[in-house]
Amino acid sequence: MTDTGSAPLFRVDEVGSWGALYWLGLLCSVGIAGINLYVWTLTGMPHFLAVAGSFVFGVGLFFTRFWSPAVYLVGVVHVIALGVVWVLGGRAFLVLGAVNGIFSVGLLAVALWLFFAEYRTADD
Repeated sequence: MTDTGSAPLFRVDEVGSWGALYWLGLLCSVGIAGINLYVWTLTGMPHFLAVAGSFVFGVGLFFTRFWSPAVYLVGVVHVIALGVVWVLGGRAFLVLGAVNGIFSVGLLAVALWLFFAEYRTADD
């Protein structure tokens, strides 16, 4: 077990080694957060603010030492659950829902790819 108490909070030393997939995942996350924040400003419905906040939290967590490959799977479940919510209740924002869906599918694919890639690397 590694002692994370003495490790720096932010993974600044790793940022330079992140490839395009990491940045694509972050872009998708920020896009989803932005869309939900925008819909919240239009409707005032607090669940859109909560969704935006959850993705901002995830992006922030990604830059810390507390990130682990298992969190990708939490993100996958989160994206799928929110996709169902958008499909069932997002008809009022069809275009935003479609763009949100594109970001979500992108994030889903990237998260699964990175989970398996990092999981394999951790086993070696």
